[in-house]
This record gives sequence, C-alpha cells and structure tokens, in this order.
Amino acid sequence: MPPVVKLTLILDPAPEGVRASLVEEWDSPGGPARMAPRIRHFDSEDAAFVWGRSLARRRGLTRIYLTDNRKAAPH
Repeated sequence: MPPVVKLTLILDPAPEGVRASLVEEWDSPGGPARMAPRIRHFDSEDAAFVWGRSLARRRGLTRIYLTDNRKAAPH
C-alpha cells in the first residue's frame, strides 16, 4: 500500500501580500515524516492557492489542506 500523503498550505500575515508555506507529510516505516516547508511570498491569496494546487497536482493529490493564520483569533 502506498504511503498516505497530506499537503497543507499555511497562510501567514505579511507586511504586503501573503506568506505561504507548503508542508508535505506522509507515513513512513519509521513513523510519520514531514518535509521542510516550502515558503514563498505572494501578492494575493489567490496566487498562493494556485501555487499550492499546482504542487498537489504534480504529486497526484486531489486534496490540499488549508491553515489560515491571517484571521484574528476569536475573543
């Protein structure tokens, strides 16, 4: 059985635009493994989504998870 791969796009606030990190995680024989995040800055969140989806397609993934750290926490 092939390993289960999870791709997460993390959006963080930036002085201008958005800072996007893409993290790939999978199950390995020694336990869960995680690659170092790929980080880029974009003018818009739409551009970050396009980047994340294109990397997911290259890996044959149909789902990408999103963590948006730009939203204010509820009080």
